Amino acid sequence: MDCSVEGKVAFADGHAYHFATVDAALAFAECVKGSADPGQCAATHGSTSRVRLENVQAQEEAERREDDGVSS
Repeated sequence: MDCSVEGKVAFADGHAYHFATVDAALAFAECVKGSADPGQCAATHGSTSRVRLENVQAQEEAERREDDGVSS
């Protein structure tokens, strides 16, 4: 499975997993790359939250539409 890490956030399986430390995020990524279940790896390495990436994109688009409506 593909997994990337940016600071304390790791991306896998269509979700962003947030961690308290960079080391925890990196350990999560190694766990996922070992073909393990991302949910189980997140619990093992202390994920503080999980956000579905589509929700983030939809929220950003809604905020842009709001900003466009206010400035018109």
